[in-house]
Amino acid sequence: MKFNFTMLIVLLSFGLFIQPLALFAANDFIFGKYLGNGFIGFYNRYYELLLTGNPQSWFILIMPYLVFLVAKFTLKILK
Repeated sequence: MKFNFTMLIVLLSFGLFIQPLALFAANDFIFGKYLGNGFIGFYNRYYELLLTGNPQSWFILIMPYLVFLVAKFTLKILK
């Protein structure tokens, strides 16, 4: 139980801070410059969307933990 809670905190932190950075870098590489205020504008918009309850932004936040759970359950089934 303690391990799951620790992983929840770590992976939500990853989804809150690191994953948006990766999405910004991929967007910048594939589509060109972000039209907003650059990297800080991207982060500000992401946090605004989180606060307003936007489902897509919340999906980005919880996706690392969902991947962890799916991998955990898959390994449990395969044993």
